[in-house]
Amino acid sequence: MIRKLRQVSAKRLSAALLAFALVVTALSACSKKDDGTVPTENQFTAWISTADDYGTYYSKYEENPAIQWFNNQYWDTSNHTLGTDGNGEKIALSFVVPVSGSQRENFTTMIATGTYPEVLDLNYADSVNTLVEDGVLIEITEYVEQYLPNYLAFFERHPELKKFACETDENGKDHWYKIGAVSDFAPVPWGGFTYRRDWVVKYAVPTVYVWDWESDYIKSNGHPKVTPLSVATEQGDFTGWKQNPVTAFESGDGDGPPNDTYWDNVIFPSGKADPYTISDWEWMFEAFAKAIKERGFEDNANAYCATVTYPGFSATGELVSSFGGGTGLWYLNPSGQVEYTGANENFKTYVECLNSWYSKGWFDTKFETRSSDMFFAINMTGFSQGMVGLAYTNTYLGDIIRATCADESDKLDAMVFGCALPINDVYGSDAQKFFEPDCFYQDPVVDNSPMGFTNKCIGKNMEALFSLINWKYSPEGELFSLGGLSEEQYQSMTFEPDLYERLGITSGYTVSAAPDGTKTMTLSYPYGTNEVNAIRGLRLFNTYVPNSVRLPEYLIDWGLLNVVQRANEEWIRYSLTGGTMQYRQFMDDEEAQLYNKTNTYINDYMAQAVPQMIKGGLAGWDDYVKRIGKFAPEKISMIFQQYVDAR
Repeated sequence: MIRKLRQVSAKRLSAALLAFALVVTALSACSKKDDGTVPTENQFTAWISTADDYGTYYSKYEENPAIQWFNNQYWDTSNHTLGTDGNGEKIALSFVVPVSGSQRENFTTMIATGTYPEVLDLNYADSVNTLVEDGVLIEITEYVEQYLPNYLAFFERHPELKKFACETDENGKDHWYKIGAVSDFAPVPWGGFTYRRDWVVKYAVPTVYVWDWESDYIKSNGHPKVTPLSVATEQGDFTGWKQNPVTAFESGDGDGPPNDTYWDNVIFPSGKADPYTISDWEWMFEAFAKAIKERGFEDNANAYCATVTYPGFSATGELVSSFGGGTGLWYLNPSGQVEYTGANENFKTYVECLNSWYSKGWFDTKFETRSSDMFFAINMTGFSQGMVGLAYTNTYLGDIIRATCADESDKLDAMVFGCALPINDVYGSDAQKFFEPDCFYQDPVVDNSPMGFTNKCIGKNMEALFSLINWKYSPEGELFSLGGLSEEQYQSMTFEPDLYERLGITSGYTVSAAPDGTKTMTLSYPYGTNEVNAIRGLRLFNTYVPNSVRLPEYLIDWGLLNVVQRANEEWIRYSLTGGTMQYRQFMDDEEAQLYNKTNTYINDYMAQAVPQMIKGGLAGWDDYVKRIGKFAPEKISMIFQQYVDAR
């Protein structure tokens, strides 16, 4: 068995030994005590950022039924999977969980004082490279190559993602320092844009014409010859348009629960059943403005058609990327070039659009003052009271707000739907139009929940630990990661405490097979609930992205309401391809410091200047561009570019 850990350099070895000598007392306090059944070398402690159940079902993460099950298994180090009493070794897992809200401070203090355990959740690490250089993280290449065949198989299927998972030297040798959650499919964002569908039904006027998606012109060009409809009408050119078959909108809750049986016949100007373009959004805003006026909300600052986070844009892109691509900060364009996008024509067009919305009375007049609101929870009081037309959130889908709406009529039929980012068909030049958004908040595959292994692993039974990890990347382990224990696994041992008994279940999921051989995994609890989070061992090497749309061998019945499933489908309409944040992990200390300094200066200035232009117009655009130039954002672009090119 492999018992030595490959060290990258003598410097790192010295640092590791020094750190070990200095904090042996702290390590003893952090590690699980020898209980007489599992040898010390088989005991591992992990620092994790949260326990997922939000303190509802157990007082410590070791009580999670998935962790109890792991601690009761034997791990076959020859075949890198589950073993038996006669052919395997037990390991004992324990956890350190910081107080919610203190994760970053706790992580930084832990690293600075050397009181970290064997395994680290790296979500709060400023630089993985720095942790490696300082000897905190050790190289795990031998263990990955020998004990993680299932993990390596993923990168054989997706070689384009391998560059984010490991380092490759000039001789083509791979060096592994972390492992992360992976997925063969795009993960569903946990939130997105939502809007008042019932207001569209009640107040939107069906357009005379809609896009004709069966026309030869749209099939060839992706959109009508002239759009939006107002311009097509002015020019008398309806190539790619057709007569709208719907002349009046209707809706109803159906015979079952509204969130499952709600129906309507809405057709947007784009000819789709869901909003697709900027002109679709503006058509909705006209309806929202009517609804707000009729309810007497016009003078209420919490009532508006749409808003944006207080700096005037989201650093992850979102709506900015609808106008030719970009985030407002650094962006990887479709040509593979990193560019700063907070002062280019795309961003200018974005600001022009929001200024137009503001001028028409559609926009939140207080958006820049809501600095205490997270980007996904802006003015949730106003939204829950039924005063907001469109918002970015991960709550309130469906009929939830009916109970809290301020208007009595909304209490009867309020309905919130999710929608994708829009295609711009209104503002700017051709360069800013008909571009599929490519930057939005979505966990990147491979960088999702990365775990690192520290110098405290020296002398530990890494073979057994990595055999456990490899099993989690197997088809059986993937089901376990997403659903929890199967009935067979649950019946195989006694749990204390027994959360499954408390919840009245005997398995976290079931698997069924259709006549054509298609297998479906069905969760015992709907995805996103406290219960499903509590019964899974996601924080123990979250090997599979927990909100992926499916598994390679299984369809997944998430137990989602129809309105939620429809929102998820909208939120994954486009792919995240323009983000640069995943390359930050490769920066050295000097580069990271320059990035942080430049990013802070630029963000501080933009948070002042962009809201002013949204509210007052773009007369000061040229001066704004000059001021941005003084921060030399191109230096950061060059840093990102070298890592893009190297991978």
